[in-house]
Amino acid sequence: MSASRPFPTIPSFLISTILAFIPTHIMAGSTAPASIPQVDFGKMGTVGLGGSFSGLDWYSSDSPFASSSSSSSSSASFSTTGDTLFYRTEDGNFRPLGSTNDGGIINSICWSSTPSGNDNGTLYIGGTFTSLSGTAAKNVGSFSLSTNTFQALGNGLSGNVNTLYCDNDNSEVWFGGSFDAPQGQGGNVALWSTSSSAWQAPAFGGLNGVVASITPSANGSSIYFGGDFTTSYISTSSINSTLRTNITSQPNAPANTTTVGQSGYLTPLTISASASDSSDYQIHAGPTSDTSSGGYGDVNGLLCPGTGTWLAQENTISNVNLVGTEYLPATGVRMVNGHEDGRSTTYFCFTSLPDYQELNMTYTDPKTGKNETCTDHCPLYTDSSISAQDFIFTQGVHNLTGFEIQLKEWTGDGAALGSVSLLTDGAYSSATGTGVSSSCASGKNSTIAQVGDWSKKTAATDQATESYLSSSVSTRNPSGTQVTFYPYVGSAGQYDIYVFIPGCKNIGDCDGRTSVDIEVFPLQGGLGWTSTISEQVDYDTSTLVYSGPVDATSDAFSPTLSLALAANPAAPNRGNDYVVVADRIQLVLTGITESDGSTVSTSSSSTSNGTTIGTPISNTTSNSNSTYNIAYGVYEYARSSNSTLNAATSSLSNNTETPLTRLGFALDAALNASGSAASSWVVNTIVAANNTVFVGGDFSASNNYTNVISIDTSSGEASALASQGLSGVVNTAAVVGGYVFFGGDFTSTASSGGVALNYIARYDPSSKAWAALGGGVDGYVTDLLASTSSTTQLIVMGNFSHVVSTNGTSTQSGGYAIYDVSISDWLNTGVVFGNVSAGAVPLSSSGVSTESFFAGKVYGSASNSVGGVATLTTDDDGNAVISSLNGVNFGTSGSSPSASSSPSRRSVVSRSTHPYTRSWLARYTDAIVERAHTVLSTRATPPTIAQQSTEAPAVLAGAFWTNSSASGKPSVTILGGNFTSNNGGIQGLAFYDSKNGGLTGPSTPIEGVVKTLNVIGNNVYIGGEALNVQSVGSGLMVYDLKASNWVTGGMPSLNPPSGSSNVTVNAIRTRGNTNTVVVAGNFGTAGSLGCAGVCLWDSKDAQWSTPGSGLSGGEVRAIDFAGDSSDTLIAAGSFALSSGDIAYVASYTFSNSSWTPLGTLPGPALAVAVDDKNSSNIFAAGYSTTDGSSYLQQWDGHTWTAQSASLAPGSLVSQLAFVPMNSEHTPVGSIESDRMLMISGDLYLEGSGNVTSALYDGSTFYPYLVGTSSSGDLGAGGALFWSESDFSFKVRHYLARGLVVLVAIAIATGLILLFILIALLLAFCFRRKERKDQSLYEKQEDVDSDRDVDSTHQNVFNNVQAALEASLVGGGLAGAGAGAGLAGVAAGRKENRVSDPSSYNSGAYPIGSDADAEDEELEEEEEEGGRETTMRYDFDGPDLQDGELPMRAGQRILILDDEQSTEWWFARDLTTGKEGVVPATYVW
Repeated sequence: MSASRPFPTIPSFLISTILAFIPTHIMAGSTAPASIPQVDFGKMGTVGLGGSFSGLDWYSSDSPFASSSSSSSSSASFSTTGDTLFYRTEDGNFRPLGSTNDGGIINSICWSSTPSGNDNGTLYIGGTFTSLSGTAAKNVGSFSLSTNTFQALGNGLSGNVNTLYCDNDNSEVWFGGSFDAPQGQGGNVALWSTSSSAWQAPAFGGLNGVVASITPSANGSSIYFGGDFTTSYISTSSINSTLRTNITSQPNAPANTTTVGQSGYLTPLTISASASDSSDYQIHAGPTSDTSSGGYGDVNGLLCPGTGTWLAQENTISNVNLVGTEYLPATGVRMVNGHEDGRSTTYFCFTSLPDYQELNMTYTDPKTGKNETCTDHCPLYTDSSISAQDFIFTQGVHNLTGFEIQLKEWTGDGAALGSVSLLTDGAYSSATGTGVSSSCASGKNSTIAQVGDWSKKTAATDQATESYLSSSVSTRNPSGTQVTFYPYVGSAGQYDIYVFIPGCKNIGDCDGRTSVDIEVFPLQGGLGWTSTISEQVDYDTSTLVYSGPVDATSDAFSPTLSLALAANPAAPNRGNDYVVVADRIQLVLTGITESDGSTVSTSSSSTSNGTTIGTPISNTTSNSNSTYNIAYGVYEYARSSNSTLNAATSSLSNNTETPLTRLGFALDAALNASGSAASSWVVNTIVAANNTVFVGGDFSASNNYTNVISIDTSSGEASALASQGLSGVVNTAAVVGGYVFFGGDFTSTASSGGVALNYIARYDPSSKAWAALGGGVDGYVTDLLASTSSTTQLIVMGNFSHVVSTNGTSTQSGGYAIYDVSISDWLNTGVVFGNVSAGAVPLSSSGVSTESFFAGKVYGSASNSVGGVATLTTDDDGNAVISSLNGVNFGTSGSSPSASSSPSRRSVVSRSTHPYTRSWLARYTDAIVERAHTVLSTRATPPTIAQQSTEAPAVLAGAFWTNSSASGKPSVTILGGNFTSNNGGIQGLAFYDSKNGGLTGPSTPIEGVVKTLNVIGNNVYIGGEALNVQSVGSGLMVYDLKASNWVTGGMPSLNPPSGSSNVTVNAIRTRGNTNTVVVAGNFGTAGSLGCAGVCLWDSKDAQWSTPGSGLSGGEVRAIDFAGDSSDTLIAAGSFALSSGDIAYVASYTFSNSSWTPLGTLPGPALAVAVDDKNSSNIFAAGYSTTDGSSYLQQWDGHTWTAQSASLAPGSLVSQLAFVPMNSEHTPVGSIESDRMLMISGDLYLEGSGNVTSALYDGSTFYPYLVGTSSSGDLGAGGALFWSESDFSFKVRHYLARGLVVLVAIAIATGLILLFILIALLLAFCFRRKERKDQSLYEKQEDVDSDRDVDSTHQNVFNNVQAALEASLVGGGLAGAGAGAGLAGVAAGRKENRVSDPSSYNSGAYPIGSDADAEDEELEEEEEEGGRETTMRYDFDGPDLQDGELPMRAGQRILILDDEQSTEWWFARDLTTGKEGVVPATYVW
């Protein structure tokens, strides 16, 4: 007796049954609303819809393309000329609220609750615009979410608004930008009261520069302002009564000096120079007067004012030259004219050295008092009452090593000159004393003092040298090394003090460089300012160490600055010695202080010779509270402050300073040291995270921080972020989930080797580490928001189009996306077409908490980003779902050799107003209507159907292939159309692997527009318009999917019809279970075979044939089959039969090879569909040759009947397809209750508007799908394609899910009890058998073994096997039947014209090759017949008997015989080719 085996698949069946009713995670998508008919796409297998759309949505009355009669939304639409204000609904749809005037820009929005809190709140809007949806509003406005109306805010604001902050707790809205104050004084900051609906003056007045950011502190007690402005702070107290708290500026220029602006307060640069070569600078003048006596020829006196006059040679132009080797910073020159014996100079020019540039200078005309400029003829006035004249270099501070002054004109016998003094822009002192100590007796010299061992060294620079002091100090015993500068300061005033540091790379001492302490004593009786700066700089650097009041040099006091080895010096890179260098210092006059304490700013500024900017290691601090300082870019307004000073025009008290203020001091120091880069500096964003404030923008301090910095508000400690910050401008920041997110225009961290980032970054304050958000986005980010509806979601806005996942797969999103920190991935949020500049989220407690609001240059939107192709599925509840293919993205260009034109969007108009819309069909109908009368005559030329120009990118065809040779046998979706990939590597034809995701394409791309695909075995046939593959061929192409190469040879090419140069293939279909492939389009011949419009290809014999007598010309647009065995071909288009008759739809019968025109239609048919192969129920769509109107008509086997008039003129139908429904509808007309006709294309439905696809039940059109192109226009539907070639329309009835779960549990429980009873019964039987005699048992076992082959299923196996063998040799009834069938087919084909097969027997064309084992098996299956299906359960295990065929659930199987037995069926495994019997209940 054979061993008992258990029922093999009940456990898996049981598990599957239970799990089937448990909700599972599905791919993110959009579920069809209950208001539209539900299609059961699950019956069709895998379903895709392609077209010229980037987004796809279910139709609703809120659709932007819905007609006004059906739309429930406002009349607002996305603007193509200005910025649009819009919102995202709870279900993920984007809806416009209004837009600006043409060219208007919205920079910022915020949401504010109303004081009463009884409505949805108000949106406040700022930017650069003059109106909002027709309401006059100057740069600011509001939108009520309760009344849906825009309002102006008073008279608006005078300039651009950059940022807004809605302070709901205080019923205020703050505006920042560049504008005049609407109330009070100040500007750039404005305050609107929501309770009084009026402007109010901010308590601090305003700010003196552009405001880019306004945000609250962590606890809301302060408001942070960021931008491009400064605030000044000065103390009002002292630590003892002897400390001076103010100064008064006095000019140091001689009396009666004609000055320019504040030049009288500038200190002349004292220079040690003589006529001898031993001096640092040489002064030469000549030619000198021949009659000079009494010292009038001493040139050394020219640099010492008041010491004498130099006379030039009579009647001769003369020069005064100063020549040196080191650069001197000069802002102008003070000229003292000579007055001797009637001689004076009247005109001169000034040339700088070593660049020999004749400088343009500004001077004051003493006669008119007006400023004038001069270059080659600068006037010196001969009035002896004018003691001196100042000439300021118009371009600013000029670094020079000398000068040449040419005395061009004079009075008397020749030129005369008293003295020449270079003016600095403040004061100057060199550590080496070079060029700064004069031999003049005035004593107005800068001096120095040294402590420690210093040596003078020289470094070469461009066209000059630079001397400096250097000291080497042991790291083991650092001694006191110090240089003290005593600069001569001619006038008290407000100064910036810079320390110059020579770059170590030019000198070669980088290994030993360290840090130094700087101490500044600027005021008599005051205490000092200290700071620590780094000398570890590669290039010449200037560092701001002090900014504030400085006393003038006097007999009792001299301002001093000391430079010494730092108390805690930075370690040298190498070696055991610190290297300290001292170069020079420069004081830059920034303002003069009047006697009343007010400060007048000067316009002079300085530049640095260095190419790299230095920065203080720590913030400059004062050891006295009697100080004055400037903060750049940040301002903190504390609501508790009672100060009434205007921050824009006044110096604020130091009791208003905050840690953020002190960060502003450091930013100002770095700004002043940055030279030319300072013009772009700005603070764009400030965000608080607990006790830390993060500041981002466009700023940097070399070797310290770049574009982002933080400060601890508790300790006041400022810190650079990891990797020195970010590589580009930071525009925005937000805090989500404890992380700080930054967005802007950067791609990595600032330091080399840091984290690669794409425009958005995450910073972890606890670990001080950067992290990427997947692969980032593909364009810069303008705004970030923390979602109020979820604590883990970050809203990202900007000028990008795709988000990139970690694996590099990109998804089109437009300028809006959401990142979820809890799953570390981007969410599917649909797509907006354009750039989003700003956003706002309401409070979670508001009535609109589920919505979010945005603004930007957006042209349209869609809830589902699909990139030209979408998948359509049915979920467990029977609802249709739109999803995208992950990673499918195309570029903006098409694969067509000629650029595709973008059709303009039609207006949604009433048919009663316009008989039809011509904008789309004009290119089709203009020529056709003119010859409409010709169409009525027989044997006429069929009307030409103009080729449609499809907007790229567009997917126009799709197919499926299972890669059986790959691991897991993944399914591959094949896409064809008018598209290219972003990198151009994929063109016209693409493959999507469901297992790995992403797109691939042939190594040699195809040119042209692919319109149809058909998979046969491992080959895909490709047709379209103007197709060509280099070095392969053109027309109809074939690609071997398994071998990944193009098929060459073996198929004669299709040739253009007479008078045309292009071949167009519109449809390729396989006729049922035959080898016949029908190819339709616009062509004339196949090789030498006349085969116009429709041609038949034998995929087995590799041979073309003409269907019957064929067509005589024209184009076939679409085909379908009728009859149970696809006995009839239905062709639609505009063509002529061989009889000469014009037909728009005709049938071809394969059995008798005859063509029959089907009735009369108004014009060319563009699409056709047969209802489940019923030749008496055919639908065709096209347009009339009379008036261009669209039509949909039904053929009942005798006549055509026009369908609903809802398909309005202007509609363009690209495809018709019958789809199964999820529930039955009332049958109307000829369409059954379990299906509807899906119409795709570019449709306009009366009463509904523009749609991409619609459903038709025989009487009524239901708008179904709406596609949107990347330009915001309606996207046309191209092709619906599916994987199941034969599916049932029968409606599946679903029980309620809860009831199903209960039934499943009951069944499972019952089955478990049944298994227990069976197990007990079997155990009882085994025990009884074991009691039998062993010999009897063995005998019985032998008998049982012999009888195994006599089991029921083995008899079935033997009978069927014998029948098959007989059929293969022609014996028996089966063989005779098969032979007769084949003979009938052969007889039918004899009536067709065929191409000569002899020329295709080379074997080069694999479809007809006998060497392909898979094709042989397929051919055998077709000859033998059978039904292909899928295993329902596993049938496998060690207990299988002989003749049983092991199979797994889901495997494809061919049923060869299901008549011999109702329990066991004879079948073949399509993968292995093995045959055997399987339980009938295990098969679908």
